[in-house]
Amino acid sequence: MKRFIIFLGIISFFYYSAGTLSAQKKEDAGGEKSFSLQEAIDYAITNSPIIKNATLDLENAKKKIWETTAIGLPQVSGKFSYSYQMTLADKIKEFSSLTQLGSWMYGVDQALNHITPNQGFGHIPAPDPNQKTPSDNDLRWGSTLDLTVSQLIFSGAYIVGLQTSKVFKELSKLSISKSQNDLVENVSNAYYLVLIAQENKTIIDSIYVNTEKILNDMNALLSKGLIDETDPDQIKITLSTLKNSSDMLTRQVEVAKNLLKFQMGMDLKQNISLSDKLDRLLDNINSKGLPLKEFSVDNNADYKLLETQEKLAGLNLKFQKSTVLPDVAAFYSHQENFNENSFSFTPPNIIGISVNIPIFGSGMRWARIKQAKIGLEKASNTKNQVSMGLLVSFNEAKSAYLTAFNKYQVNKESVSLAEKIYKRTYIKYNKGVVSSLELTQSQNQLLQAQSNYYGAMMEFTAAANKLDKLLSENNGK
Repeated sequence: MKRFIIFLGIISFFYYSAGTLSAQKKEDAGGEKSFSLQEAIDYAITNSPIIKNATLDLENAKKKIWETTAIGLPQVSGKFSYSYQMTLADKIKEFSSLTQLGSWMYGVDQALNHITPNQGFGHIPAPDPNQKTPSDNDLRWGSTLDLTVSQLIFSGAYIVGLQTSKVFKELSKLSISKSQNDLVENVSNAYYLVLIAQENKTIIDSIYVNTEKILNDMNALLSKGLIDETDPDQIKITLSTLKNSSDMLTRQVEVAKNLLKFQMGMDLKQNISLSDKLDRLLDNINSKGLPLKEFSVDNNADYKLLETQEKLAGLNLKFQKSTVLPDVAAFYSHQENFNENSFSFTPPNIIGISVNIPIFGSGMRWARIKQAKIGLEKASNTKNQVSMGLLVSFNEAKSAYLTAFNKYQVNKESVSLAEKIYKRTYIKYNKGVVSSLELTQSQNQLLQAQSNYYGAMMEFTAAANKLDKLLSENNGK
């Protein structure tokens, strides 16, 4: 009983410490909701903030893929600019006067043609009579619109980045699977904790009722002077202990329920009940045959996560190597000038190709490549180490399961024997064969057996959930 109380006390402390760290999903707190174990798991997968964040990470990874892909697609940009010169430079005025050169050359050409006809003169076109000489104000302002279209032709960094974004998406998917497996284990443990606490309280309450009846019988005998007053006093002590244990378990059941709601992502004000029976769930665990199932490291979720991280480290090495390659891009630019009287030496249409060639970086790129190689080697070492660690963890979990199962079976039999002893002692007490002290001793023996039984039950269910989680990850569930 003490071990069970201590364990629930630890769970209570964890809940009150961790419960303030997560905002809960609001629910209708008016009515009670009933959940089976599978329904509680399904609810948690839908409403847990951990799973929601993992799902958002996956959506973010999908957007990252498109962001990276878009780098290699045509890019269009526009730029509008307007400027006004508060002080006009003399050089601009002098250059503007050259606009009259056309009229002067036309006059000279016509005069030469008149003097020597058919000698190649008279071909300069006449100036536009509507064209006016630019004023100083015309030369002060300028307005242009630039339109540029670019297309990446080759970039090693782009190719590697596209591969990396896809691997990152794969990593996000594995993270969701890993988070779900962890959540299933936590919800299952919390669900079993509630059921075990409830059943323990039911047994304690039942013993309390029987003990209270014994006390009433003793008080009747005491009033007739047939027994010593020590006998009912001993029973009163037992009753007081049982009452305290029952009250404590009432509070611990509530704490265990709050822990379950916390794991499910449910509002703590929502009342819940558990529809599954403890015996049925324990039978279901035994029917799974968990120790008989095979375990493969290659299919384990943790191992796959490390494999993916190793891929990312390899892609980082490829990226660093790609930085020594040139980047090639094509572009087209069009400029529209809205002030015909201003001067612009930029052609309206330009098409070209740009090549960016890294020549010398003082060893910086070489150092980054070496760092990336080291990172890849470390990722590979970590993967190999975890591979061996997973085999060790599985064997430990399997051994813990078998040990906990045997302990559970032994304590279950012990409770059955303690109940028989208590019942026989009670019958003997009513017949005056045994004393109240012997009855109290058999009752304490029963309480101790039950405490050991429920402690063994918690160890067994926790070991089963851990082993089931490893096998579920192994099967990619």
